[in-house]
Amino acid sequence: MRAVVAQPAPDRPRILGDASRPTPSTGRPRDVIAALAETARAALDEVGRPLHDVVAAGCAAPGPLDHRTGRVHVAPNIPGFREVALADELSAALEGIPVFVDRDTVIAAIGEGLAGAARGQRDYVYVTVSTGVGAGIVSGGRILRGASNTAGEVGHWPIALAGPRCGCGSYGCVESFAGGRNLAEQFGSVEASDVFRAERAGDPRARELVRNAEAALEALAIGLVNVLNPARIVVGGGIAEHEPDHVLVPMRRGVRERAFAVASSACEIVASGLGADVGMVGAVIAAQQRAAGAGEWLG
Repeated sequence: MRAVVAQPAPDRPRILGDASRPTPSTGRPRDVIAALAETARAALDEVGRPLHDVVAAGCAAPGPLDHRTGRVHVAPNIPGFREVALADELSAALEGIPVFVDRDTVIAAIGEGLAGAARGQRDYVYVTVSTGVGAGIVSGGRILRGASNTAGEVGHWPIALAGPRCGCGSYGCVESFAGGRNLAEQFGSVEASDVFRAERAGDPRARELVRNAEAALEALAIGLVNVLNPARIVVGGGIAEHEPDHVLVPMRRGVRERAFAVASSACEIVASGLGADVGMVGAVIAAQQRAAGAGEWLG
């Protein structure tokens, strides 16, 4: 987990302090919240600022969750983290500072839209290709939430009639082919980087896995363009950042060759403009806007 101290600026928030801590292995909500609060205090200590100087805090969390109440329904990768009033409990741990919680991919989409590669766009999608695959969608200048606030779970878009079992319980999902955790598990390694390294060395199994991942991302990009008609698809996440030839290149190729011509001509696929800071910048902007009552477009 990571926390920053930032102040508003015209182009993008200026990060003053930065601290990181490992997520507690227990997964117990009280341990995770205590670690979040400790990380936030460490970031403040780095710049010598007291807690009472903070106007509001933004928190990016895995979903599904309710961004209005700040309750996380379940965090799939943190065992035991279910139905946690994260905003209220973290606020209490930070002496009453208002805390605004949202899904990590939505937070990233906010950051890219106001300070990154989608700045000025009213119709765009932020896609993360990392441990998993997900998205934040902005349509007509508003975050697309859906009936249960889960819009953007594009990693669980089925793009094959058969395929590896996905963590969601289904199979043939984009994430089951292209998510870093699944790539590593199917190759029998610890990290997805091992798969790409082996692919470059000519390993046939790694080559097959990487080609399948590319095909899944191609299909995802085509679907996003045909269904949502975005002006821009911004792609971030660890795998996208370190392996653009296996992420951005096939996504662009798929849209160019197979998407509806009118929709594809209106869309460009670009790398994240904020890189590893996308979640931090997005959280600062979201907290700033919601604390000021200016976040209607956030839904």
